[in-house]
Amino acid sequence: MNLQDFVLNYKEDVIKSIQESVRIKSVQEAPLEGKPFGEGPAKALENMLALGKSLGFEVKNFDNYAGHIDFGTGSDEEMIGILGHVDVVPEGTGWDYPPYEAKIVDGVMYGRGVLDDKGPTITALYALKAIKDSGLKLSRKVRVIVGANEETGWGCMNHYFGELKMPEPAMSFTPDSSFPVTFAEKGILQTLLTKKYNKELDFSISGGVAFNSVPDSTVGIFPLSMKEEIFNNLDKYNEGKEYKITATEKDGKIEVVSLGKASHGARPSNGYNAIAALFTFLNMLKIENEELKNVVEFFNEYIKMEFDGKLLGINFQDEPSGVLTLTVGKMEFSGTELMFGFDVRYPVTFKQDQVFNEIVKRAETKGITATVNSAKNPLYVPKDSFLVTTLMNIYKDVTGDVDAKPVAIGGGTYARAVSNAVAFGALLKDQEDNMHQKNEYLELSKLDTWLKIYVQAIYDLAK
Repeated sequence: MNLQDFVLNYKEDVIKSIQESVRIKSVQEAPLEGKPFGEGPAKALENMLALGKSLGFEVKNFDNYAGHIDFGTGSDEEMIGILGHVDVVPEGTGWDYPPYEAKIVDGVMYGRGVLDDKGPTITALYALKAIKDSGLKLSRKVRVIVGANEETGWGCMNHYFGELKMPEPAMSFTPDSSFPVTFAEKGILQTLLTKKYNKELDFSISGGVAFNSVPDSTVGIFPLSMKEEIFNNLDKYNEGKEYKITATEKDGKIEVVSLGKASHGARPSNGYNAIAALFTFLNMLKIENEELKNVVEFFNEYIKMEFDGKLLGINFQDEPSGVLTLTVGKMEFSGTELMFGFDVRYPVTFKQDQVFNEIVKRAETKGITATVNSAKNPLYVPKDSFLVTTLMNIYKDVTGDVDAKPVAIGGGTYARAVSNAVAFGALLKDQEDNMHQKNEYLELSKLDTWLKIYVQAIYDLAK
């Protein structure tokens, strides 16, 4: 039997299952009883496990934190793991098609999660189904581990592997990045910068939806006393810029809107940061308010529109994984509090404290407190390991991309939740990476290649 041809029989089922999953809005919400990440993630997890059961696999739900789908009878110590997630980042604005409708237009499916990570996870699950139906024998158990909190904290994996002490697979991959094989992932440090004031502020600034996304819009509400400064500088700021800042007088205040381009926080150069743009504009003004002036000075002294951390003294780089990146993903400046959310991806040979201590030092110059919101150590699997070389050979054989090399990324995937794991796909070289952006889309023609790669990968690792 030609396994790669056989797996294509499941393509239409894959499409329908992705649509069903994408139609569940699985953004983290306030916890409910028995639903630690809210209604949507729990429903999406239950849907994925129900799919696994309908395909003939053994499934188990672990308190709506995570679940797994098993095939085979090998030992846990030798099993192969496939790690995926069903939660998604907030949809944002500006979609051409409803983000949770999974509408197909001219062979393209639009929806939040079609790439990150519902589409790839479901594709891998059907690849496993094809192996099951083919009658080919595996010597190792294969376990698809599904989390519901990958985008906002990894409480799912902490519960599954940490609290419940579930066994780690001997080898794993996660279809949550790009092809070919990701052998290294930079360390992730999400830092919270805060400051409290002893009086109510007469202005507010709000931007971003998540630490790990470049914000595409930011709104500032300022007193009428700033009207002349704001309007006199708008044209000067906007000249020659693609992403504009606008201002209107509204309800006795001045509303300033900064627009940018969203991107994954691991790739800030692909976006245009609306928070940073607004502070660049504010730096052009003569600001009388001391609280606002202090923060504008901090931002433009240590951050600006840069994303390499140079002004903060953290522009580290190394040979395996490249340069550090910095994203200001979220902020709230209102009432009596200031909050900035930084997302830093640092090279694999550096330590978290080397980065964090430099941020603390600069923040303290303006009376701002820096704390660690969340952190993940770097991942590094040698390029000549069995796992990397096997998956690289499969990718080359299926795609014909014989010159491909393993890559290092700034993204953080479930590969770092276990030992001996890598990210493997699902983005192909000719696919646009618009994860975490509006109009996230999947060209259905790519499913042919996805299915062929994943069915061969599972079989070759588990046979």
